Amino acid sequence: MVAQEQGRQLVRTAAAAKKARIPAFRSDREERDFWARHSVEEFAKDLEDLGVEIRPPRTEQIALRLHKEDLQVLRSLAAERGVGHTTLARTVLEGWLAQARSRSTAARRKKRRQPA
Repeated sequence: MVAQEQGRQLVRTAAAAKKARIPAFRSDREERDFWARHSVEEFAKDLEDLGVEIRPPRTEQIALRLHKEDLQVLRSLAAERGVGHTTLARTVLEGWLAQARSRSTAARRKKRRQPA
């Protein structure tokens, strides 16, 4: 009996290895159900490094004063994108800061390369 169970286990493992591709999901529910039954380790060979930096949670807050019209435009733009106005403002600001950091880093590298 144990040998039969082990044989079945091996057959299931071999079958799983053949079709070990992450499917395209039609809904969040379908994806949740899939990952409830599978481990990411089954798909390790298909995964790729995204080069995404995971930063610690945000802890600092600031207050901004905007003109009423600017706030209305911000809320309107955020609604078009399906996000809150504070989320949109933070995203825009973080993007601008990332660009500024990258320009600053590039300028420092260029300065170091120039002969003295």
